[in-house]
Amino acid sequence: MQSEPRLAAAGITRRYGYRTVLRDLSLTLHSSDVVVLLGPNGAGKTTLLRVLAGLLRPQAGRVERHAPVGLVGHEAMVYDALSARENLRFFARLHGVAADVVDTLLARLGLADRADDRAGTFSRGMIQRLSIARALLPNPGVLLLDEPFTGLDRASTTVVRDLLTELKARGTAMLVVSHRPEELDGIGTATSTLERGVLA
Repeated sequence: MQSEPRLAAAGITRRYGYRTVLRDLSLTLHSSDVVVLLGPNGAGKTTLLRVLAGLLRPQAGRVERHAPVGLVGHEAMVYDALSARENLRFFARLHGVAADVVDTLLARLGLADRADDRAGTFSRGMIQRLSIARALLPNPGVLLLDEPFTGLDRASTTVVRDLLTELKARGTAMLVVSHRPEELDGIGTATSTLERGVLA
């Protein structure tokens, strides 16, 4: 018997002016689902993640979230003037998360030795890892990832792949936008393509 969905979207339509980006789209994520989302640039993949995360409101349809949602988008959503540790402590307070989780995540993502450096001095790959740490603070049951391996070197890619594998084993449902699905070999449980606002 299949578990209750972690996230369910039904009949989602999203338009920008006269252009329909998402068209009557439905999607359900259950525990340990890892759906790899493909599609050409401009297909609406980022818009879909933002709608599912609650950052954009659809013109039609509904999204039901039955677990905390973490989002890693193109924008890191961290503050350049704050250190890595200060960034995570700030977001931990917003989520009501104990501060000791911060150092655990910094170590897990290989940022412990730069924890007190300003985020504005970080490389693109380090910012990406900090963004992933931020998204994991609320212990999300659903993780939405937009090109999670952007800017990562080989060692960091391995760290993130191992982390995603662990999250899947713990039951986290994931929707992962990627132009390089081979990076998710052995992790993804399904592949879907978004084109002209429709999922295939």
